[in-house]
Amino acid sequence: MFNRRFVIGATLAGPMLFAATAFAQGQPIVGISTVTTYSADARITAVDPAARTVTLAYSNGATAVRKVSPAVANFAQAKVGDNVSIGFEDRLTFVLSGPNTKTPRDRDVSVTVAAGTGTSAAGVSSDQAVATWWVTAVDPTGGTVSLVNPAGGQVRTYNVTTPEGRAQLPRVKPGDSVTVIDSQVAVVAITPK
Repeated sequence: MFNRRFVIGATLAGPMLFAATAFAQGQPIVGISTVTTYSADARITAVDPAARTVTLAYSNGATAVRKVSPAVANFAQAKVGDNVSIGFEDRLTFVLSGPNTKTPRDRDVSVTVAAGTGTSAAGVSSDQAVATWWVTAVDPTGGTVSLVNPAGGQVRTYNVTTPEGRAQLPRVKPGDSVTVIDSQVAVVAITPK
């Protein structure tokens, strides 16, 4: 019989187990957690106060739906059509693969589980993106790693946030592959333009 704890546990463990199987062909060397902040100018095209999200349209035509951090005090004033500067906090967890290790293919993983008994029901959903990036630079002293998506885009520099990850940075070299196994991008500031 499924109970709520089982459903929640299975849902949270599912994506991590799926990501772990991606490395079955070679052993990952180390996990590294990072955080970086950046900003972009955009126009708000939708606001969902209940889900605490905004939909953004960028000048290059790209659009994105982003979660808004509870720390953003002026979220209630955000309106469709506003031109704003958005501050982002990008948290990523990477796994460094050893030399000649086949990396997993890029994909999005979504797990949803629901269970019900009588008049009560429980459900949990979890999303995870798996993508492999290339290391362009490493600064073990400064605690940073610079990465680029091989499909294109700009080089981004991330701050390694955990002592364990910082201790492993000397093992990371330009040209290495790192696989993103967890990512969270949150809006941390909305400033009218």
